[in-house]
Amino acid sequence: MKIVKVIGGLGNQMFQYALSLGLEKKFPGERILLDLNHFKYYSAHNGFELARVFRAARYKKASLAELLMVTYPYVSHRLSLMTKLLPRRSTVCKEQDGFPVDGTVLARKGNRYFDGFWQHIEYFAHAAPEVRAAFAFPAAEGRNKALIETIASTESVSVHLRRGDYLSLNLYNNICTFDYYRRAVEYAKSALGDDLLFCIFSDDIDWCRENLQREVSLGGKIVYVDWNKGADSFRDMQLMSMCKHNIIANSSFSWWGAWLNANPGKLVLAPDKWLNYDGFNDPVPASWVKIKTI
Repeated sequence: MKIVKVIGGLGNQMFQYALSLGLEKKFPGERILLDLNHFKYYSAHNGFELARVFRAARYKKASLAELLMVTYPYVSHRLSLMTKLLPRRSTVCKEQDGFPVDGTVLARKGNRYFDGFWQHIEYFAHAAPEVRAAFAFPAAEGRNKALIETIASTESVSVHLRRGDYLSLNLYNNICTFDYYRRAVEYAKSALGDDLLFCIFSDDIDWCRENLQREVSLGGKIVYVDWNKGADSFRDMQLMSMCKHNIIANSSFSWWGAWLNANPGKLVLAPDKWLNYDGFNDPVPASWVKIKTI
């Protein structure tokens, strides 16, 4: 039996679920479960979205008795913070500081509990078809459907700017600056030509509309996607995945938008720095192009 802890926004939930699929393929016949208790009294983001967004994502929730076998159980995210004061259990596989790829994760036999974000393709590359099948978006309608049709008929590039909580979190802020986006746009134009459609996605789209074109000089055609709010915010990821190319932020949300992009000739531009943390092992695949941030 193996249990994967799930917490965070949709992008993080997808990485954790992808690990569970990787474990399922590596250990056929074993029970692979999800621990969803952290979402009780968890106010950040939109709560547990995985099952609502991706109907093909099948999973089983770990019971209290099953959790007791591998970790210290708790009934909410707040109470889980108290477990840091308790002795470490040998069955717990805790992601290390700096998030290096842990080659032992997919080799640990027996009952295990996986606590981390696991933001590396190495944890599920061998199960990539299953991951893509699980992350099939529901059919788009209205403005999203119309934009998808436009995206398909043009040389479209998604541009994701993450603001919101990133402005106050020292671990993430001041990385994807205007200088980064300026370099990324220039690279895209040199590789793809000037006749591009830039689709802008952000949790602060009004700020982007006021500042981005002036500071970055996108040129070409621009669409500010400002209609997917709240429970529909996942549609932005869907639209990113439909664009032919992607300029991403240091965000798991746009990482998945780019990875789910099925265009065989896609150009994905990513920041060469992911976190303000020395020694951090970034999740950017080798086939993507890293753009200098400073």
